Amino acid sequence: ASGRPVITTDRAGCRETVEDGVTGFCFETRNTQKLIEAVDKFVNMSNADRQQMGKNARLKMEREFDRNIVVEEYLKEIYDIK
Repeated sequence: ASGRPVITTDRAGCRETVEDGVTGFCFETRNTQKLIEAVDKFVNMSNADRQQMGKNARLKMEREFDRNIVVEEYLKEIYDIK
């Protein structure tokens, strides 16, 4: 939620928080070449594009992972179990 682009693996939990090429970059787990490619893409972006990617990341977090939204989703799951 810091408004920074993220470079992360495509593992569960990470891939849900990053839209590849929009809010950051995802790369295949344990694939060094894919990590290098993701970093290379990021480094070669213009500063304006990196800033926009950071803004996109912040908006995604606010829209989908706000504390109230997450708590509400957990409560729905708990009530559905009953």
